[in-house]
Amino acid sequence: MPEDEITTQLAIIRRKRWQLWLVFITYLPAIGTALSATTGNTWPAITAGCWVIAAGIAGVRVSLSRCPSCGNLFHMQGVGTSWGKRCRHCKLSL
Repeated sequence: MPEDEITTQLAIIRRKRWQLWLVFITYLPAIGTALSATTGNTWPAITAGCWVIAAGIAGVRVSLSRCPSCGNLFHMQGVGTSWGKRCRHCKLSL
């Protein structure tokens, strides 16, 4: 695979990781806003449910990212997962 294509694919993996962190960071502000803006538990529960779905989708997208160099899953090897900055197989760095 050409070097510029590898760089582009690594940028996509980095973007997915940032999206995951953004989802994690937004949890407390979203729940806090839902709790303070409404009375009752309906909107906070809906907000929490939407956040769980978004976190699940973002986590799966990061976990299933393929390494542009070796083609294996970038963050996964075997049963475990590691969201480190190197491919778990060929050690390609982000």
